[in-house]
Amino acid sequence: METWALIDTETDGLYAPIYAIEVAAQKFEGLTPVGEPFRVFINHGIEIPLEATFVHGYTTEFIVKNGLPPEVAYSQLRSHLGEIPIVSHFLQFDWNRVLFPEYKRLNIKPIGKPGFCSWGLSRRALPEHLTHRLDFLRDFYDLQCSQSHSALGDVEATTDLLQRIVFPRLSEIGFDTIKKVYEFATMRPLLRCKCLIQKLDYDTEARRVALAKVEEQKKREIVVDTYNEINSYPDLIIEHELIDEDHEILFSGRKFLFTGKMAMGPRSLARKNIQAKGGITPTSNHLGDDIDYLILGESRDAGWTALLHGGKLATAFFKKINNPKSKLHIIREEFLRAALLG
Repeated sequence: METWALIDTETDGLYAPIYAIEVAAQKFEGLTPVGEPFRVFINHGIEIPLEATFVHGYTTEFIVKNGLPPEVAYSQLRSHLGEIPIVSHFLQFDWNRVLFPEYKRLNIKPIGKPGFCSWGLSRRALPEHLTHRLDFLRDFYDLQCSQSHSALGDVEATTDLLQRIVFPRLSEIGFDTIKKVYEFATMRPLLRCKCLIQKLDYDTEARRVALAKVEEQKKREIVVDTYNEINSYPDLIIEHELIDEDHEILFSGRKFLFTGKMAMGPRSLARKNIQAKGGITPTSNHLGDDIDYLILGESRDAGWTALLHGGKLATAFFKKINNPKSKLHIIREEFLRAALLG
């Protein structure tokens, strides 16, 4: 995949049928972007819901004025990209849930083919971060972006992230071609990637992780006597490693509860997407024994780390500490989103 393209879409929503209303792309030769970014707005003749406009700012009137008919828009995209591999910062969404179903709906041949996911690459190349959402990385690294939450702006930001942060870091450890970057982006387990980046011995770290799991089991036997002695439940949850980072989220028949404001939008939208996959979202806020997943909202200003005392975090902490076999999984919003897009 010496020649490839970074792509992003903005849509009318998150659940089928999903219509792309903006598509942007940046072509690369190896590790270097070539030419100017491509951008097109697409008018499918649909109403843009207010929830979608709230995210990207595009109204129905704007798309009617600036959008091209789908066949014309995708003809231009095909002329620009041809059959090269496609990369995106949530490839499962942009390709699997937006572009490929749209090609099928329009009865046109797919443009390009799936490459790797730059979100997955970022998880491997930047293990020091707890989240790899593009808005977080954009703020942390002051990434170039002409318009946040637009397809073009997200392509610009991801291009800057790859060129200025990710590719140089990978080059330092010998992953200095796009073929090797692809290899790194799909490498498992993630611990191996972390060891390569941080120059650690994998066998030593694997043993350390195994021993840490034994120690974690011992920690879970600790019973904290009083709530008054607790200063921060987020700190305790992180310290005792109670967040499930690699658990496969199942939806059918499972019950989901939320705590903390979400970064991806209102909880009502997350509930709809969970329910569409067969999950259950009780109206009660009680963290009972029947709850399978507690989702930690990751809003920068009012997320779960701002909820220091009591509440659902305290209940979850005691459930996990006192009962290692509890069915409850504590999951970050980022991993819920990845599962929903899968």
